[in-house]
This record gives sequence, structure tokens and C-alpha cells, in this order.
Amino acid sequence: MLGHEIIWRTESAVGFRLPESEAEIVIQNVRDYQEIDLKVDSADAAAQRIRDAGVAVIVPPFGIQIGRAVVVEDPWGNRMVLLDSSKGSLVTDADGQVIGVG
Repeated sequence: MLGHEIIWRTESAVGFRLPESEAEIVIQNVRDYQEIDLKVDSADAAAQRIRDAGVAVIVPPFGIQIGRAVVVEDPWGNRMVLLDSSKGSLVTDADGQVIGVG
């Protein structure tokens, strides 16, 4: 309804492209809350930098479809997911359905 281009979709999530950007908004229906995801070069390195800065790592680095992710919490209790695409990007069919990683 906001006019953002759909980049990809699965049964539980949809990725929308932000105008004139490589950034995307992802909306999901698995959890009853939304989260902030930030793309980083390396989730493992980001987790270490976060720990070194004294910020809480809530969920240690783990594998995801496109690479690795880590869940952190800032001093005000806001949780963020830092993720990398070390395994590649989502590959979609003509309808935008995710069919793999490439």
C-alpha cells in the first residue's frame, strides 16, 4: 500500500525495497513483534565488537539462510539483529518467491 517494490517473499515474510537504495524492509508473521535487522560485513565480527563495547549479545552468532546473524540489545533494551550475507543473496522466481540462495 505504500508503493514499495516487493523484492522477495516466503510463506512467513516479505521483503520490500526502499526507494533508491539497496536497503529493505522485511515484514514477518512468525513472531508477535517486529525487529530491527542491520546488515553487516560479518555477524561474528560485529558480535565481538559489541561484546568489546560492553553491549549485551542476547543470542550468539548463528547460521541463517543467507549467512550468519547475532541478536544484540542496546542499553535501552532495544533488540537488533545484525546479519551478513556471507552465503549469498536470496534468489527468487518471476513472482518474487524465494527459491534458494545464490
